[in-house]
Amino acid sequence: MPTYKHSGLLVEALSTALAQDTDFAYAVVVVNDGCPFPETERVCREFAAAHPGRLYCLHKRNAGLSAARNSGIAFALDAFPALEAVYFLDSDNRIRPHLLQRMLDALRAAGPEVGWAYPDVDKFGFFEFCDMSGAYSPLEHLFRNVSEAGSMASRRLLDSGARFDEAMRQGSEDWEFWLQGLERGFHGVHVPGTGFGYRRRGESMLTESERDYRPILTHIQKRHPALFGVRAVLRAEAAVGRRYAVYLPDRAIVRCVTDPAAGEEDVPLADFVRRALRAPERPGYGECPGLLAVMDSGLYELLTRHRLLRGALWVLERAAAQATLVRAAVTARAVESGCALSWSGAPVGLQADAPFPLPDGGAAVAMLPTAALLDLVRRQPADTPLLERDPRKPCAEARLSLTLALPGAAQPPAGADAALSTLREAMAVAWSRPSNGGWAAAPIDRYRAGVATPEDVYQTVHRLPSVLPLLPPAGHRRLAALVADPADAGALGSAAHMARWLAGKGYDAHLVAMGGRDLTLAAELVESFASVIPHPSPLVLPERPLTDRDAYLGTPLRPWDAVEEDRAVGTLAVFDLVVTVRHGAAHPLMGRLRALGVTGWALLGASTVPDAPSLADAVNGCAAFEHAYQTVVPLDARTYRLCQALGFPPDKLRRWEDAAEPDADSDWTACAPLSSCLPETSTAA
Repeated sequence: MPTYKHSGLLVEALSTALAQDTDFAYAVVVVNDGCPFPETERVCREFAAAHPGRLYCLHKRNAGLSAARNSGIAFALDAFPALEAVYFLDSDNRIRPHLLQRMLDALRAAGPEVGWAYPDVDKFGFFEFCDMSGAYSPLEHLFRNVSEAGSMASRRLLDSGARFDEAMRQGSEDWEFWLQGLERGFHGVHVPGTGFGYRRRGESMLTESERDYRPILTHIQKRHPALFGVRAVLRAEAAVGRRYAVYLPDRAIVRCVTDPAAGEEDVPLADFVRRALRAPERPGYGECPGLLAVMDSGLYELLTRHRLLRGALWVLERAAAQATLVRAAVTARAVESGCALSWSGAPVGLQADAPFPLPDGGAAVAMLPTAALLDLVRRQPADTPLLERDPRKPCAEARLSLTLALPGAAQPPAGADAALSTLREAMAVAWSRPSNGGWAAAPIDRYRAGVATPEDVYQTVHRLPSVLPLLPPAGHRRLAALVADPADAGALGSAAHMARWLAGKGYDAHLVAMGGRDLTLAAELVESFASVIPHPSPLVLPERPLTDRDAYLGTPLRPWDAVEEDRAVGTLAVFDLVVTVRHGAAHPLMGRLRALGVTGWALLGASTVPDAPSLADAVNGCAAFEHAYQTVVPLDARTYRLCQALGFPPDKLRRWEDAAEPDADSDWTACAPLSSCLPETSTAA
């Protein structure tokens, strides 16, 4: 129990600590953190004299809450060899007589992976009850502190070296402490009904930490890069639950999936309805997917077979970030080999001259947040229109069009609207049915309850609305993205060549077709990539026109809309390596990607696309963002000389030894090979 300037409240805290009803021995250690009030020292001495052998007082120079707790931990570990656990109690809080017994019983009954026990929080002063029940979620703990300081740390957690960060003096140091346990392989366990009383005051330290939250979170993230890296968070997301619920109406199942390559879970429709209705009523983060899609199983399997499902779901998710409801018409035609796809989209209600009509009932695919459908079911009358404008989004509906040309493609049925209405009706019936336990009438505190969404964690941790759900492959293989303009056939060919080269170096290489709406790939090119991820941009909102400020030394540079930029960074943030293949529009993204731990390469060379920037403009456009790349790869001697002329650092320039025949330019042929930039682990893999 650290104490500072709480001499009056200290008496109440000590009295409740000494009144515990336990079947084990325990001691109270008070750490006077250099309190200037003589009353604090007097209270400590009097309590120690009245309870010899049960209460110990330490006095130290003021160094903050974390340092005081660490002093108490060090004393307890030295003084009590048989110590099983340490409970942390602040001197302005209080506890019920059964708390220590219930907390230690929970730790004793838990497995070795459990490092601490945490309670519900009864806040008094400003009254509030925080329900912390439900399974412990490592993902949720990254963006929400589910373990207050009034928790109990096991001896095994303390022996692992976990200690409070003494540099944190603005609050949330308890959050960082439990994250140390998570990083060391431990989890927490919730203990209900412990009687932990937290004094809530208007000017408490917690209020101060809420006011200055971003620097605190930034400090915590820097302390734990292994927990907060994009790929680590994505793994945690996949471990907790699934991102997408895809309703397949012709099979009456809901397929729950994050990354299609990492596994799927088929749930009967009735079971999914119960799971969805339960989500806003009981804590259990991640149990219900946050995004709901509807499509026929034939279309789902067709996209899966041609490695397009991941990219298609990601396009729909991007659109759902800008509209309450996304509806897409799908036109399919059969071809002998290869694949072609074309996306187009527009908001409804923002543009009078939408580029294409999508009549009611004409959608083959739909997507919306699961929570939006639940809100209609739980709060609106049955005849309320399905489409309700979310004030946080720029448009009520986004209408997309997808044209597919694939081997063996069949025209998918346009039944998404009817299926969505059927699903809503099933939820409404289950919501009002008494046999389901009275969902509609249950008076439940909903702290921590709600449908999990990617934005919950990624917006808080990485300032991104979401990231592409592409999980790292098994073993030592790494992930690479080849970013190319779908209209540049030469760049697509170079990307396929690079993908095959990287595959031999231990990478799984994926094509990210960024910028255009139409993509055509021959069969041999499709086989070069682990998957094809379309990234049409702009997707829904109109493109901002160029201005005089959108140029670097006279070279026009297409600016990114803030929403589109976030989504583009989210598409690429999961990769270990991002290679822009003659793709100038991607250069502005690389600084943010580098800050997220992504390695960037730029492949530069002349383009064969009509009206494309000249080679000099292409190299100059890259020069504007050269600092964000680790490596620049000129594809020929002329491009290499232009890079030198524009001041690219010589140690960044690399020659791709597999790209072209040797050139007579001696400096170019003497340039260090690209393979020297690859990490040793990927080469070994």
